[in-house]
Amino acid sequence: MKQLVDTILGPITTLLQNALHYLGQVSLVAGRGLNLNYFLGPVVMLGPGWQMLIGSVVASAFLLLALLIVRKTFDLYLAFKQGVQWW
Repeated sequence: MKQLVDTILGPITTLLQNALHYLGQVSLVAGRGLNLNYFLGPVVMLGPGWQMLIGSVVASAFLLLALLIVRKTFDLYLAFKQGVQWW
């Protein structure tokens, strides 16, 4: 019986472990900062204040996107859970 449950829940556990690993990497990238020299060449010519502002906007947008993905994934989980409960 334990093997059957492990077979069913194994991929879900792997998915959650991978998500945790990727979130750990995101915090490392955020701590390092965003180098706009690689992506937005003309922004570099604006000066350090503008670079910091645009870097903060890009980082905030990325954080909001990550939170949106996590929220939608959780909503999908809740819908799945509700469907199983109804069934």
